Amino acid sequence: MQVERGVKRSIRSRLCFYLVPVDIFGGIQLRIVVITQGITQVLQSVIESKHKVVGIVDCAPINEPNKFIRAAGRFLTGIHYSFTSNPLSLKLFSRKLQIPYYYLRKGDSKGLEIWVRRVEPDLIVIYSMSHLLKENIFNIPLYGTINIHYSYLPEYRGPNPLFWEYYDYILDLGVTLHYVDKGEDTGDIICQERVIISSGEKLEETGQKLVSTGIKLLSEAMEALENGSVGIKQQPVDTPTPRARKIKPEEYNKLIKWEDWGVERVFHFLNGTPKYHSALLKKNSLCRLGFSIRVLDYENCNTFGYKVGNLYKDKSIYFFACKDGKIYVEIKPFLDNLFARIYPLIS
Repeated sequence: MQVERGVKRSIRSRLCFYLVPVDIFGGIQLRIVVITQGITQVLQSVIESKHKVVGIVDCAPINEPNKFIRAAGRFLTGIHYSFTSNPLSLKLFSRKLQIPYYYLRKGDSKGLEIWVRRVEPDLIVIYSMSHLLKENIFNIPLYGTINIHYSYLPEYRGPNPLFWEYYDYILDLGVTLHYVDKGEDTGDIICQERVIISSGEKLEETGQKLVSTGIKLLSEAMEALENGSVGIKQQPVDTPTPRARKIKPEEYNKLIKWEDWGVERVFHFLNGTPKYHSALLKKNSLCRLGFSIRVLDYENCNTFGYKVGNLYKDKSIYFFACKDGKIYVEIKPFLDNLFARIYPLIS
């Protein structure tokens, strides 16, 4: 049975705890636009599904690099692509797969609206976006716009949930797939799942767990849309946690409660926030000399005579002093990770 676009959207918008009857929609191949940053496993999973990706939107970072850095990035990634045929940027990736591409800057909602209407998606999938999508965009697709959020909503709404989950020493994280509305991570929930991590678990390991869960939930949701069996529930207005805001690097060291937290909790937080580790060296000459830091291990021990939060060196071993132990770190030349640091800015 065929149903007009407006009728389908009306049915979807009235859902709360109901199921869409299977015989209304039947089996379909969805036309999908993906809004993301970088070539991610989530994007790959949608492309490899039986559905059709009809557009890729590359969302600019909040602090977009200047034209010179972007030009240098395009040159380097272009050289790499010409020798390896392995695209490092979303633009080259889209070109290789012959998928329409759009570079989205904040405030460009009108241009994006024209482009989205041209590619005619049934569904928009968001995974990593630096600003909120406007209503003139998220209401275009027949089946709406859905977002993968790394928390168990309504917990930790906002752009930086993992940072604050590590900060609060939360070990039962979550992934939520929800519809996008005018609010920040406030739309109706399609599905969600808890993800358990270990104390001190590194961000890379946690991230892979969350990505795998997000891909699974997204696959289930697309299948449910195909079969007309999507069940959704409304979120409560209030959230039990503060907004998961982004922080400035200079805030990082001040946020760590060196005097109150035990060494295991500090170790856990550091392992979950590697992006900000350079801030730990700001008061140390090693930072000025171009060194970076990598967290290794911790030890419960007596630290009498040491000032908590300070970096020390015992023979060739570096460590941060905590109230009840030491966190051992490796100090490396900054250039060791130069490309890893620059690529997210120029791709």
